[in-house]
Amino acid sequence: MFTFPCSSIRAGQLACVVVLALVMTTCGEKTSAERPPVPEVLKLLLRETPKPRYGVPVPKRISGRVERKSDGGVTGAAGVSVTDGYSVVKTDRQGRFSIVPDPSAVFLYLTRPSGHDVVGDWYKPLSAEVDFAVQPAESDENDFTFIHVTDTHVSRNRRSLVGLSRFVREANDLSPAPRFVVNSGDLLDLNKALLSKPASGHADFRNYVGIMNHLKMPHYNVAGDHTDSSYRLEQFPRGDHRCGKALYWEYLGPHFFSFEYGKIHFVSVDFGYHLGQRKILVNGKNLDYPTNRIQPMHVKWLGQDMGHRSRGTFVVTTAEADLENHCPDFLAMARQHDVRLQLVGDIHVLAHKKRSVPYRSGGALAGCWWNPRTNQLCPDLMPQGYLVYRVRGEKLEQFYKGLGQRVAIVSHRVGSAWQGQVKIQAHLVQPRKGECLEYSINGRDWQKMRETGRPFYRAVFAATVDSTSVPDGLLNLKVRNLNDGEIRSQVVVVANGRDAAPIRAGGTLEFTVGAPSNGWTKSKGPSGKVDVLLNGKTLGSLAPGARKAYTFPVPQSCLHLANTLSFRFSIRGDGMTVTAPVLKCDKTTLRDTRDMALRQVKAAHWGDAAADWGGFIVGEAEPPDESPFHRRQHVFCFVFGNNK
Repeated sequence: MFTFPCSSIRAGQLACVVVLALVMTTCGEKTSAERPPVPEVLKLLLRETPKPRYGVPVPKRISGRVERKSDGGVTGAAGVSVTDGYSVVKTDRQGRFSIVPDPSAVFLYLTRPSGHDVVGDWYKPLSAEVDFAVQPAESDENDFTFIHVTDTHVSRNRRSLVGLSRFVREANDLSPAPRFVVNSGDLLDLNKALLSKPASGHADFRNYVGIMNHLKMPHYNVAGDHTDSSYRLEQFPRGDHRCGKALYWEYLGPHFFSFEYGKIHFVSVDFGYHLGQRKILVNGKNLDYPTNRIQPMHVKWLGQDMGHRSRGTFVVTTAEADLENHCPDFLAMARQHDVRLQLVGDIHVLAHKKRSVPYRSGGALAGCWWNPRTNQLCPDLMPQGYLVYRVRGEKLEQFYKGLGQRVAIVSHRVGSAWQGQVKIQAHLVQPRKGECLEYSINGRDWQKMRETGRPFYRAVFAATVDSTSVPDGLLNLKVRNLNDGEIRSQVVVVANGRDAAPIRAGGTLEFTVGAPSNGWTKSKGPSGKVDVLLNGKTLGSLAPGARKAYTFPVPQSCLHLANTLSFRFSIRGDGMTVTAPVLKCDKTTLRDTRDMALRQVKAAHWGDAAADWGGFIVGEAEPPDESPFHRRQHVFCFVFGNNK
């Protein structure tokens, strides 16, 4: 663990040390004597699940009844949706239904109705007669919590098993207990081109469900392209829309389904199809990758499912990514069926999109299990973790919890500019009696923070810091829980303009507007004029609509030890994409503090070339959206002594 011996780093003290420090910005610090033992992997808890009846002809018609059991009596459950994954029917007043199954169907199943729990299995193999049962739920559904986890990437890698076990323990320890867990994709870490052997798929599924079955609440899962398997490839070959799904069916059931809780109709959508229509060159070989577009039979099902939702409910979808990009006519369906939010994953970052149908990406529980060089940070420097939601009626609120972390600094991201009076905020999850938080800006002196609120599961603490009381430069803010010694650190930049740059010459500022985006984020130039400000002084302007490389001369008189770059848009709501800006002075190239940390983690995730992929989104325009390679940022900081 890298730590700073003092509150700031002055020019020339430790070149490049910020990159090392930023690796630990969201990690806890404890002495070796205090460090807890590595958590054990939970013993696999495997249960028998309904299986498809391979090779058995699909019945021409399926009839049955959904019973409602209550107070020792049994009645028919009216208005419950029953589906084969291709069409949806509702039960009548006596709870009876009849459905003509699709020839490709493998299960018959129901949608959990609000206020009821399913008795027994919620999905069953196809048969001429299939019955289900529900009973009134014990808990009120007007105020509840649930967990959105994503990108668990479980394999036989021990770090993934230890991490998933820790997650399960944390979820079970939350009080009040979350009602359910939603995993929005990439449950496993199988090869997207179906190159993993069937035995590997079985082993990984056993690990995933064997650990998740320890949850004290239900878990609902989206497959994701890393969860598809070569198992039964001869029976469901490429070109068959069911290709790659058989192992998921056998361990987790249907891969298109819905359930209701309170006023929300949750619907799970899997858009990965192995149709042999998409080739990607990997290591000199053209491999068959999934076609990430929902096929017509499932577009039809999605519309029917949402159309059959209970009266008074609105829709929240769970999928690997934004369905606007992967489902034909999704926006029209969303308007018709009141889709208010999408829970997504895949990109391993914490992000929120505010457009027609908002989505929230839930970070990644995996972080990067497979490469310890990332220190289990996600590509946006968030810790591996998950989102916790509270639902009250139609209102949803949430917070992100780092895996194994109770303390989090929530007021400042890595590399934030501090000027004048600064307010810092942190939270403590599941606070115990007498616990409080303290902060330090020099690693030695600790000051108590004041408690300002108690939102669900947390106590929030705040403090005001006079940044002029410390020298300009890098500062390692620390917040700790004195009760158990957990410490969180965040590197920020004190930039009050009091200390001169340690050079006698000027330099140049360089960046490109609207550069190619590596296919993740749409490039964009500004709609109007944009002024470029270094330390509050105008260096020049960007032309409206222009997408090009810019170089601005920087006079020596404009430079400080810690420098801030910002942009002033002439049109409200304007924005643009830029490559990571660099400040070149003499023979030194300075990068933004956050950019340096992002580059290091991207390289650890995807290889050294990834360090230069993407850039930043500046301003308020949406789109573009944030991605693993484009982060939203308005102020950039360059500190002498923090070299490339």
